[in-house]
Parts: sequence; structure tokens; C-alpha cells
Amino acid sequence: MRRRFNKYFPPIFILGEVTVLLVVFFGALYVVNGNVSMDRGFTVPFIVYLSIWPILSALNKDYKIGRAVSYYRTFKKAFISVFIFVSLISLFWLVFDLDALDRSFLLSLFLFLFLWITIYRVFVHILLDRYRTFGGNIRYALILGYDKLGFDLYKTLKQKPHYGIRCQGFYGNTDSVVSNYPFLGSIADFFKEDLSKIDLLYVSDKVDKELLNKITNRADGELVKVKLLPDFGPEMTKVFSLRRFGDIPVVDVNNLPLDTVANQAIKRGFDVVFSSAMIIFIMSWLYPILGIIIKLESKGPILFKQKRHGKDNRWFWCYKFRTMVLNDDSDSKWASPNDPRVTRIGSFLRRTSLDEFPQFFNVLLGTMSIVGPRPHPISLNEAYFNKVEKFAKRHASKPGVTGLAQAMGYRGEIRDFHQMSSRVRLDRFYLQNWSFLLDVKIIVLTVISILRGTENAY
Repeated sequence: MRRRFNKYFPPIFILGEVTVLLVVFFGALYVVNGNVSMDRGFTVPFIVYLSIWPILSALNKDYKIGRAVSYYRTFKKAFISVFIFVSLISLFWLVFDLDALDRSFLLSLFLFLFLWITIYRVFVHILLDRYRTFGGNIRYALILGYDKLGFDLYKTLKQKPHYGIRCQGFYGNTDSVVSNYPFLGSIADFFKEDLSKIDLLYVSDKVDKELLNKITNRADGELVKVKLLPDFGPEMTKVFSLRRFGDIPVVDVNNLPLDTVANQAIKRGFDVVFSSAMIIFIMSWLYPILGIIIKLESKGPILFKQKRHGKDNRWFWCYKFRTMVLNDDSDSKWASPNDPRVTRIGSFLRRTSLDEFPQFFNVLLGTMSIVGPRPHPISLNEAYFNKVEKFAKRHASKPGVTGLAQAMGYRGEIRDFHQMSSRVRLDRFYLQNWSFLLDVKIIVLTVISILRGTENAY
């Protein structure tokens, strides 16, 4: 049954994608022309269009949907696949008569491709998870090592049946057996076990290395895959990567999601689009209105700029609408309740967070991001740098116009160690768990927080 699934699923998956491509192609024709009739000039591009995708999908093994893969990863992989496909067919179509292809048709086609291929992939992922939950496409596993590493994996596999991995039990050398974790015998007993119905062996990192070699040799002879459970501490970040220096394997244990070029490109692309839209559609009229009011109420520039630490602790000028009268304490003294330095328009701007809007220029310039750890005044960073654990880690990414800490209500003046450590802890969580959907969620939570109002916004 498992072999039949592995044999038939890839062609069925690709056939489904080709069906989506057909619907998208004729759907784009209908949107542009009001009918699905295809002119003669479309024939060659249409053949190229249908021929490249199956080859690209098969070579990229897009049909391989992992057992512990998030829907976001499926979404991202679909987006990248369509981007590569669109680039290739555009290149091929340039060789032919591009004038035969209406620009409106091309735009509709590409937008529909991004939308419906992504929907198809995520839908198949959901169906596959359901299929595995109810007993299809199952892999059977054993855990070698009767310890916490194996216990944690066993609990995870039990709690998440959609992974499609059913653990049969444990082999290990122990004097005490826990009822929740089925003990099958010692490691010596494992070598007598029939592995004909076993697909995976999960081996604890605490198993003796010489014994590990024997286990691996046995598994190789039975065509069973071996997975090592590394003993990393709980404070390690969740992204690991393996590389080689010659014949020496090296594991990076504190990589972050935003260390990869693909994730950086996604985040930067969103930053540019979002900040450009805010500048064009809001700042274009808001800036002159607020500028006039600020200038009329008090002397000084419209914008307040201050040195802040950015990525890798490099300083940059952070811009805000000026909310105070000119004073000599702006770099060392935070605003407090009923602060006499704050102007009337400044108080309104602070309550509504409109004073932060000029930072969209920072985002467009590349010194900030839409979402990230909020940049603190340099004096504040220096005060807490050696007091808060892993404080410097928050500077591993660009600072944000908003951030997880701000979305969770940590805004305004920092009065004690607990407030700063709480913000830093949330900033580290954000960087270790970054995803595009998390950025969107933080933006939504920030808007809700602003609409509700907060007592710390003064």
C-alpha cells in the first residue's frame, strides 16, 4: 500500500497542477476577451506553457510534501516555483511573437497562477495531512534510547498523527520503565528484532557512538532510514543547518529564519511594497497637514531625528514627527505622563502612533523593516546591554516600525529591568520564529492595539 502511494501520488499531483494551469490559462483568456477562444498566435506559447511546468515540477520534486512541514513552507515553495516558471516561460515567449500575447492577458495569467497554484498546493497538503491522520501513507518507527530525547519525540508523534509516523516503542538500556512509553527491550534485544515492517529508526544522541555505528550498519542492511536525535539545550534556536569543512561536518545551531537569502528577499519585498503604499497614499497628504500644525504650535523642524542602533549594532537616523518643544533632554529622558515638553499635537500623535509614520521612509531606505524589534535610543541600549540576557540578539535583524513586543502592549517608557527583559524576550522569540504570516499577524495586532488605545502611549 505504501509503495503504491509513493508510485502513484507524484503523477497524480502533477496532473492536478496541469489541470490548474489549463483552467488558469483559459480563465485569463475569458477575463480579457470575454470568451475562451484561442487565437493562432497563442498556439506555440500555449504548448511551451504546458510543457515546461510538468518538467519543472518533477525536477524540483514539488510533490514531496514532508511529514512535519508547515503550510507556510508549502505556500513559500509554491510561490518560488511559480516565480521560476513565470521567468522561464517569459524568456521562451520572447523568442516567439510576444505581440500576439496581450499584456492584460499576461498580467491576468501570472496573477492567477500565483493564486491558484498556491491554493492547490496548500489544499493537497491539507488533504495529505488528513489522509495520514486516518492511517494512510503511514511510516512505522522505533526509538533507540530510553531517555527524555526519545520521550519528547514519542509524545510529539502521538499528539500529531498527521505526520503519519507511528512509533512502535523503545529499545534502550534502562533500569526503570515508564508506563506511558512502551519498552520493547534492551539495545541487545533490538539486534534480534525483525525490521521488515519498520521504516525509521530514531536514535538518541546519548547512545554510545560505537553502538550507533552498529545500529546504522544493521539499518543499512535492512534499508531502514536512521534519524539522530541531537541533544541540544532548550535555549537553542529552532533553525539548524549542516555544512562540511572538507570531511568535517559542522552544525550551525543558532541560525535564524532571516539568515536565508530567500526569507530576506520576501521580507524586503514586502517592506518596499508596504512602505511605498503608505508613503504614496497616506504620507503624501498627511505629512504637509501635520507639518503645518507642528510648525504653527512650536518652533523647530517637522521631523525629529535620533541616532538608534540598527542591524549588527550599526547606528542610523530614525525619523519621527516632532512631538515635543525643542529641549536638551530628548536623547536621555523619555516622555512621561503629563510631560510639559510634549505639545498638544504631539500628545495626539503619540496616542495614535502617527508620530512613527515617517519611519516608513526609513523602511524604504533599508535601515528599518515594517516589523522587527523596535529601535531604542543608544543610551538606553548601553544601560541594559550587559544586564539583560542575550540583549545583543535583538540586533541580528533590522529594527521595525512595529514589533511583537509593541503588539503585545509593551509601548512607551521603560522604567525597570522587567519591562526591558520582557521586550527583549519577545524580540528574540520573533526572530527565532519569523515567518511572513507572523509579520502580517503582528501588523493586525498593532492596528487593533492602536484602535483600542493604551495607557503607556503618552
